[in-house]
Amino acid sequence: MFNCYLCNEELVYTKYYCPNCESIKRIINVYGKEKVLEILEKVCLRKCDKLQSYKINDIKKELDKKDIGDESYLPSPKSNDEVLKEIKKKTNKSI
Repeated sequence: MFNCYLCNEELVYTKYYCPNCESIKRIINVYGKEKVLEILEKVCLRKCDKLQSYKINDIKKELDKKDIGDESYLPSPKSNDEVLKEIKKKTNKSI
């Protein structure tokens, strides 16, 4: 019994590569191994700083998905000064 030369997972009897790896091998034959390796590194591998920003964005998306509850409990987008001015107007008193 022989394993595929590329993935070492599939059993092959008459060829060196399984069907999926045969497709990969054909792409390498067409574009060249350097170009295929360059594309794989650009697409599949991430630099450390990009990976960090990806993780942060992923965490933010997960937090946004969580059910926060009633919107009336969310903090007001107004600054504290604006809130104080509104309270002064409503009560006609200085705070």
